[in-house]
Amino acid sequence: MSPFSHLPCWIIMNCAEDKECPAKLNPHKNCWDLFSEVDRAAFNICQDCIVYLSRQEECILSRQEMEQIMIRKGIDISTMILPYRGRVDH
Repeated sequence: MSPFSHLPCWIIMNCAEDKECPAKLNPHKNCWDLFSEVDRAAFNICQDCIVYLSRQEECILSRQEMEQIMIRKGIDISTMILPYRGRVDH
């Protein structure tokens, strides 16, 4: 699993804080499970999503790739405490 796997999907996706979403209302469920309950085809999209990928036992993205994606999304990872390595240093 990715060191980012513990973060809620709305943090990884950098969603607006005021945006209402089923995932925010049900933080104990995986977002892809919530959306596939509404639309079974949604899972096809979710399989390519960074949130889904980061939570797989064998994440195909390296820690560095995940960090770069988060930075490009405008997420400040410099203050995050991540498993296995502690604070992210940049």
